Amino acid sequence: MRLAPSDAIVHEFLEPATRILSERPLKDGEVAGKVFFEFAQFCTSQLEDQHGIEDAKRMESLHKAKQEEVQAYSALINTAERTNDKATIKNLTRDYERALKLQRLDKAEWQRLVNLQQVLLKKAVENYLRCFSACTDFDHYVPKFCALWLKHSKQKGVNTVVADGLDLVPSHKFLPLMHQLCSRLSIDGGEFQDNLGTLLLRLLHDHPYHSLHQIFSTISTAGDSVAVGRSTAAKSLAHRLDRHRRVGEVPVYEISQRLNEQFTAYSELAKTPVDKKQGTKEIQLSMYPQLRKFRSNDLAILKLPPPSLKLPVSPDRRYAEVLHIQKYHHTFRIAGGVNQPKILDSVLSNGNSFRELVFSMLLLS
Repeated sequence: MRLAPSDAIVHEFLEPATRILSERPLKDGEVAGKVFFEFAQFCTSQLEDQHGIEDAKRMESLHKAKQEEVQAYSALINTAERTNDKATIKNLTRDYERALKLQRLDKAEWQRLVNLQQVLLKKAVENYLRCFSACTDFDHYVPKFCALWLKHSKQKGVNTVVADGLDLVPSHKFLPLMHQLCSRLSIDGGEFQDNLGTLLLRLLHDHPYHSLHQIFSTISTAGDSVAVGRSTAAKSLAHRLDRHRRVGEVPVYEISQRLNEQFTAYSELAKTPVDKKQGTKEIQLSMYPQLRKFRSNDLAILKLPPPSLKLPVSPDRRYAEVLHIQKYHHTFRIAGGVNQPKILDSVLSNGNSFRELVFSMLLLS
C-alpha cells in the first residue's frame, strides 16, 4: 500500500483527530498526549526526510533554471524585434511561451513544497506544545522541541504558534535547557525574543533556585557585541522580576538579590589567586579580605542552598522549605589537577556537611 502524500495525511487524518480532542474534555491526559505526540513526530519526520528536502531543492533549481531560460528567450526576442526578423520572432515567441508555461508549473510545485514544509513545521511545534501540556509521558522530547524552535526562530509563523501554546506547558519542563535558552538571549527584539523572555521570566519566578544562577552567569559574560547584547538582555530580565510574588515568605525579587550576593562571593573565591605551594593544606579564609563574607555570617544569614546542591524540582513550585547553608567552615583547600579548584565545606540546615569544588564559577558537589 502506497503512503498518501504528507499534506493529505495532515489535513485528512491528523488535523481532524486533534481537532476532535481539542473540542472535548479529552484534550488532557495520556491518550490526548499520545495523539498530539504522534502528530508532532510525523511532521518532524517529514521535515527531516532527505527525499523531501532534496525534492524541494531540485524544484527550486528547476524553477531558477527555467526562469533564466525565459529571460534568455525574452532577450533574444528583443534583439530580433530590433532587426524586425519576423520569422525568428515567431519561433522565439513559441519557445518563450513554452518555457514560461513550464516555469510557472515548476514554480507552483516548488511553492507547494515550500508551503508544505511551513505547514509541517508549524504543526510539529504546535502539537509538541499540546503534548507537553496534556501529559508528562513525552517530556524527554522537550529538547527536541526546543531544537526545532531555536533552529527556526526567525520564522514569524513559528513564533506565533509558540506564543499561543508555550504558556500552557508547565515551566519546569524547560529547566534542563536553561543554558541553551539563555545563550539565545539578545537585544534584537522581535517575536522570538518576546517568547524567549516570557519563558525565562516564568522559569525565574517559578523556580528561582534552579534558574537564577544561569541568568547571573549570562549577565557576567564578556566578549563581542553578541555576548554584550546577551548580557544586557539577561540583566533586563533580572530587573523585571516581580517584587510581590513570593516563594514561601520571601519575594522572588529578594531571593534574586540574595542569590546575586552569593554568586558574587563565589566568583570572588573562584578567582582568588592562591600560592600553589599551599598544596592541600587548610587555608584560612581570614587571610583574604575579599572572602570575609564566608568567614563572617553574612552569607549564612541569607538562608540559601549551596549553588551546586541538586534541589528536587517541584512542578507545583513549592520551595518554601529548601535546605540552606547554616555556616561555612573557616578554611578552604586547593584540589589537585590543572584548574586547581577550591574545596569549600559548609554545614546545611539539616546538620549534614556539604562540600563543593569552586573554579571559574563551575561548582561541583
